[in-house]
Formats: sequence, structure tokens, C-alpha cells
Amino acid sequence: LTIRHGDPLTPLPRALTLMDEAGAARALPVSVVWRREAQGIDGRPVFCADITLPPLPMGRYRLIDEAAQDRPCFLTIAPPRCFAPPGLARAFGVSAQLYSLRSARDQGVGDLTTLAIAAEKAAGAGAATFGINPLHALFPHDPDRASPYHPSDRRFIDPSVIDVAALGFPGGGEERRNVDYPAVFARKTAALKKAYAAVQTHRLQGLDAFIAAGGPALQRFAAFRAIAAKQGATHWRAWPGGLSDPASPATREFIAEHTDELRFECFIQWIADRQLAEAARRGGEAGLRLGLYRDLAVGCAPDGAEAWSEGDHFARGVAVGAPPDPFSADGQNWNLPPPNPLTLHRNGFAAFSTLIAANMRHAGLLRIDHVMGLTRLFWVPDGAKTADGAYVSYPRDALLAEIALESARARCMVVGEDLGTVPDGFREALEDKGVLSYRVLWFERAGAGFKPPQTYPAAAVACVATHDLATLAGWWTGADLAEQAALGRLPEAAAALAARVAEKTALIGALLAAGVLAAAPEADAPLDDGTAAAIHAYVGAAPSVLAFAQADDLAGETDAVNLPGTDRERPNWRRRLAAPVEELFETPRARAILAALSAGRS
Repeated sequence: LTIRHGDPLTPLPRALTLMDEAGAARALPVSVVWRREAQGIDGRPVFCADITLPPLPMGRYRLIDEAAQDRPCFLTIAPPRCFAPPGLARAFGVSAQLYSLRSARDQGVGDLTTLAIAAEKAAGAGAATFGINPLHALFPHDPDRASPYHPSDRRFIDPSVIDVAALGFPGGGEERRNVDYPAVFARKTAALKKAYAAVQTHRLQGLDAFIAAGGPALQRFAAFRAIAAKQGATHWRAWPGGLSDPASPATREFIAEHTDELRFECFIQWIADRQLAEAARRGGEAGLRLGLYRDLAVGCAPDGAEAWSEGDHFARGVAVGAPPDPFSADGQNWNLPPPNPLTLHRNGFAAFSTLIAANMRHAGLLRIDHVMGLTRLFWVPDGAKTADGAYVSYPRDALLAEIALESARARCMVVGEDLGTVPDGFREALEDKGVLSYRVLWFERAGAGFKPPQTYPAAAVACVATHDLATLAGWWTGADLAEQAALGRLPEAAAALAARVAEKTALIGALLAAGVLAAAPEADAPLDDGTAAAIHAYVGAAPSVLAFAQADDLAGETDAVNLPGTDRERPNWRRRLAAPVEELFETPRARAILAALSAGRS
């Protein structure tokens, strides 16, 4: 271990105490010679010394100088790579937006029991994993904010996915094409309050243990929800009387006076966690050998619980986005407060590791959205044009070490969504740490053509499309282009359609060359089952360890679940599948796609 000291006039440590996570301590005598190594940006010299540590198991430690006990040095001993199961072979999975899944007993939105059914069905079709969108907590007092990628808090589960029928309340009978979030929130909140009222006179051992394990993060989340229930859909910065500060006397007083409301919020999270664990168990018992594949959004909303409770770890006056590029000529502003790279290290990256651990619960894989955020994020100043933003660097190696440690502890593989502008050397760093890359057919191009699947990396997840892209059937017919034109977002519609025809021609040529398609389909015909299967066979032939099919494509959906850059202009994050999950894997198209994908994996 190399320690650095900025001021040689300050007394240097001569004895250190090493404390592990359980509180066990051991003395470390220090006898070192300090050497001048560099000069800081302020012109002052930097002195260094090497200290030999005893062999340590992986985990987190604190090095404490007896003369400065209030300034410990945090130390993480991480495995060299993220977890991978022994003998991992090429396999396939199915991914879905959970809210879009329909079951005979749901309450207007896909829930965790629906997830259990889907996981069982996917396993029965030969899938090794079942992927879902982020389950992050949203905004019960502003329920129309439905994006799982702009949540209130990424560490906790949204109550809308709880199956209240499993708690003894009526379910089924909901036939809406789109999720009615206000109705869902109202119905489920009422049911959860009744469920809590029925048990609150009892000391539930499991709930008490869950609350204790949740620690300060769970308590602050519960406090935010309770305060927000009284303040309504207002930004927490406008909360009166000091409530905008989670550590203020006013907030502590509120917590002391509203213990039952906070316990109710903890009860909701306990129920959600139990139902998620049950879904994972059922999938595993059905043969889903890699388990559930969860998703972690790149950031949280500025007015949500996470930004309130962890405010010191987020920069103010700026937002995360993306610079102008061919995908978005004006750039993008995602309205997400960026993590502050100068405070992330506080408490040994505790806030970051807690976030990772929370999203690895009951999962066999975790996808990290916009994984480039581990090394840099594009910051856009409030009120500025996106083009006026700049990249800000992050401590990549330290963050990857924290991920590797949590991965090993949870026995959870890690996937990095590395689409877009990727810094030189970053993918190599991810591969070195055992983080799988993310390869999407539409982006794997060689000029105007498509790269042969054999060129995809082995350490990767391959798929046809994502939640931000057109469905396969929609892409094939140009339904996505027609929708964008109708919304006034495609000024050069004729040129876009011509480009799509050229893309289809190139794709058909690639499929024919690969031998997965016997004959070219008619140019203007809708996507048929055989062509849909051939496209998945093409992706399935990649050496990538995992290949995915989307539930939307199994169902033959033409409308995308999300159109980036829109909000209420269309039903983003609301569209439900026409086929119920009990039948989803049995349709002719689903059978054709899954058979082709499976064959490509053998």
C-alpha cells in the first residue's frame, strides 16, 4: 500500500490500526522512509511511503492513524475480476419491460408474480436468464412520471410492481392497452395500507431484520416518502422548515413524530423484496440457471429521494447528458444530477457500493446503463446549450473495484451498456475486470453493411434491439419512422425511409450470406416469422456468451416502448403486450425466434 502525504511538517503516522467491516481491529506498526515523489497542482510537494499490509481477504477496511482518528483511510480489497460462474457456456436469455407484461391476475401493470411466471416460462423455453427494466422507485405523488430511467431512487423498488393479489386483495380483469399509473398507484397504495394495518400490531421478525439491514439508506428513503406524502409533488428544495436537509433538526423531529409512516414505507420495501426473491427462486427452480438480469439506470431525478438523501454526492447546477452526435444532432440533456467525483470516495465509496449491492439483490446479472459513467460523464450547465457541456472524469479503477467486490459477494455477473461514444481503452478496462460488453445488431456495422456475428466479442451480451429503439417488426415496416414523422420529429421523412430500405437490403444480404435465411422476403411485406427467426439466428451465432430476444419481438409488437426525446407526446413506458405472459412463449413467432436463438448458441 502506498500512502501519500501533502505536508511534511504535519506529524506522519507511525502506528496504524486496521479495522474490518465487522469491527475487528489489529495494530500495524509503521516504520517507513518518506520520499518526495511529485508536486501537487498547488505547487506543494507530495511525499509518499510504502506500507506492507498482511494478507487480507476481500472486503472493506479502515486504516486509522491513532493521532487523527477522525480521518481514516478507506481501503477496499477487491477481486481482480467480476464474478462469472464456473464453466460458463454460451446461452440465451429473454428481456422484457416488466410493466408491459400482462398476466391473468395482475392489477393493471406487470408485477413481481408476473415476473415469476415469465421467468418460469423463459426457463421452460431454454433461456438461461430473464432480463427486466430497472425496478427503481418512482414518484407516487406524481404517478405519470413513468420512466424507469429517471427514477426517484435507484436503491429501492417501486411499489407498483408489488402483486397485491398475493396479499389477499383482488386482481385481474384489467384489459387496458396502456398502463394507467395514477389508477395503479391508487389501487395498490390502498391495498398496501390495508395489509399493513392488518399486521402492524405484531412485531414481524422478518420486517424488523429487514429494517435493521437497510440501515440509514432505508430510513432516509422512508423519511423522504413520508415527507413527500405531506408536501405533495413539490421539489424537495422547496420544502419548508429545514426539511430539505435530511440531517437537519427539523427532519429528525419529523422522523421521531412519524415513526409509523416510516415503518409503513419500510414494510412496502420488505414485501417487494420478498416477492422479488420469490420470483428469482421460481425462475431458478424452473431452470433459469443464470437467474434474473436486473438493470441499473445511469442516474436519478434531481427532485427524488436519492438526490435528497445523498445530496453531498451529487453536483448542483449541472445535468448529465450527451454531446451532439449523429444519433442526436443537438445533443442530449437527461436532467440527471451527476455524481460528484470529489465526494464519491467519502466513507470508502459507501454510497456507490450500496447502490450496486441493492441492484444485485436476487439477481444473477446486473446491466449498468451508460457504463461509460464509470470513467466520464458529459456535464451540461443549467440553462446552457448541450453543445456547451464538457466531459468530467471519474475514478474508473476505484469504481470498478467496488463493483467487482459486490459482484463477488452477490455472485452476480456484470454487463456494461457501452453504446455511444466510448473512450479509448475503456472497453479493454471493462474486459480486464470481467464486465461484459453490450452489442446491438443495429449498431454493429461495417460501413453500410452489418458486421458478421463472428466479429462480436466473446465477453459480451448480443441482442437485436433495446428499449430505446424500434421493435423488430416496427423497424421492418418503418412504423417507427411513420410515428416520428407524425410527431414532427422527422423533417426528412423520404430520405429516412430510403435509408431504411437500404438498411433492410443490407441486412437481408447479411442473413443470406450467413446461411440463416434461405430466400429474400418480399420487399414490402410485413415481417414474417421465418425472417424474424433468421435475424435472431444471426445474432445467436455470435461468440458472445449471451444473446437476447426481447419480449416485444416475441409478441410481434410494432410500437416501441419508448421514443427518446419525447415524454407525453406518446405513451412512453406504458404500452403493454397484447399477448398475456402465460401465452407469450407459445405463439408461432416466439417459438420460431427462440428455436433459432437456441440453435445458434449450441
